[in-house]
Amino acid sequence: MKKELENNVLTPTEKAPNSFGKAMGHLGVHAKETVAKAQSAVMHAVDKNGNGKIDAEDFGLTRENLEDAGETMKGVALAAGHGLKAGSAAMGKAFAEARLELDLKTLKPAFADTLPFTAKDSQADAAQPSVLSIVARDKKRSESKVCRGAVGYYQSAKGYELLNLYEDYVPQLSLAFYPAAAKGVFLADPYQTGVYIALDEYFDFIRKALVNELEVVAQDLGAKHVRISFKEDKKALVAQQVKTKAKAQMESVSASRSASVDEFSSVEIAADVKFSGHDSPIAPPLVYFKNESDIVKLVRMRTSDGFNKIESKTYRFQCNRLFGAKEDDSAQISAILNGIKCTGSASFSQNIQRESRTILEYSIEF
Repeated sequence: MKKELENNVLTPTEKAPNSFGKAMGHLGVHAKETVAKAQSAVMHAVDKNGNGKIDAEDFGLTRENLEDAGETMKGVALAAGHGLKAGSAAMGKAFAEARLELDLKTLKPAFADTLPFTAKDSQADAAQPSVLSIVARDKKRSESKVCRGAVGYYQSAKGYELLNLYEDYVPQLSLAFYPAAAKGVFLADPYQTGVYIALDEYFDFIRKALVNELEVVAQDLGAKHVRISFKEDKKALVAQQVKTKAKAQMESVSASRSASVDEFSSVEIAADVKFSGHDSPIAPPLVYFKNESDIVKLVRMRTSDGFNKIESKTYRFQCNRLFGAKEDDSAQISAILNGIKCTGSASFSQNIQRESRTILEYSIEF
């Protein structure tokens, strides 16, 4: 009896054959639709030539270019469009190449033979970047195939490209870094090729270099006294606007006036030196003042054999010109510093403005 009851027990499928069959039918329909949609999407994405099938041409492979690569038999098989295995390999190759191309665009590796410092053509000096940074190697680039052998990378910043050099590679370059080749941002010395100065030290470095060269000029020319000063003329533009509005025929009348007021001038004595003087002047080597006609003329007047030689004179130079702070270069550097969110960007802009208001005064007596 028990056996008969067990034999008569209905399974869920037998209890509701119609509902289960319908459910399985719906599931099958949905599965078919999903597969069909996926196949359609793949076909649409990969079928580049629009012939309704995935073949070699969809991956840029033709019989000719495969034969040129020494893969004639593979090219024939792919061109036929019937080899699933070959088609999968081509798809894999295409995806791999696309990934490498994407990595090149995002990681932007820099290699030794492409750096402006190592270029052997005559344009190398002209291409030397006005700003660069020294960085440590990062894990992402160290593990990337496209960065193998790279000595640094480029970084987009406000429409410019900043060159980042790896700290362990810098010693191999024939560059001089002041005060040391450590991690940080450096600016190119506008007068000496291959010399880079730390951003925080740049303005003090140039000021000292200017003063030192003028002292050597005075000594070599036989001067008895030299005085070098930086005079900053601080001016504030005080704008006072007085507006009066009169409603006449729905118009507003306004008046404004402004006045320029001198706040104060600061003077920094950079050097005040007395020499014993001599009458055997020699032409000193010029670096920072080689393009300044006043200093070139001073050297010529003192070293010439003519009579009535110069005894004293005071020269004045606008500091922003001496600092090599061309408007375009300064704007580019400021943009890059802001683009990489450098903490020294604000002080750089302030120093540029300060030097534009500063005059270097050079008084020399023989």
